[in-house]
Amino acid sequence: MIQLVFFAAISSDGYLAGPNGEMDWAEKYLSQDEDYGFVELMNNTSAILMGSKTFDFHLKAMAGEKQALPTFVLTNNPMRYDGIADPNVHLIHGPLDPVLSELDQHVNGVMLILGGADVVRQAMDADRLNVMRLFITPDVLGGGLKLFEQELEGALEAFTLAEVQEFSSGLIEHTYVLKH
Repeated sequence: MIQLVFFAAISSDGYLAGPNGEMDWAEKYLSQDEDYGFVELMNNTSAILMGSKTFDFHLKAMAGEKQALPTFVLTNNPMRYDGIADPNVHLIHGPLDPVLSELDQHVNGVMLILGGADVVRQAMDADRLNVMRLFITPDVLGGGLKLFEQELEGALEAFTLAEVQEFSSGLIEHTYVLKH
């Protein structure tokens, strides 16, 4: 059975990306001194799930590097990725709930959602998102890609705030766990 985990930085006003998709506001918190638990999470992750916009960004950033883990890309247009020859990249389409039911037969353990507000919302709508680790930055973007259409507290009614951790960088991690 898959345990879906979302791990991301969001601005204090709830944005995953700036008005033009920029991420430099979040990238400034990356350092060799602090990985915010990402390496440990990756060591315990069986597969990755991302939407096509995140995958497009990932393709540019990784410059052809192969995926280390099975990576499932949720896309409505799989034909646009015809040239991808990475055996760890799997293009999937359709409503997320039945897709995850199918993946439950092939993936066991943690499946990390990287990026993708739409994928996160679909996982939440299907009651399949188990854990959210949100790193809230002090930045106010004022526009861009919002994680949720509504305020954070309202969007997370199905979750319990399990832990809060402050970092010297100014980030505050909020770990939310799906109520059972």
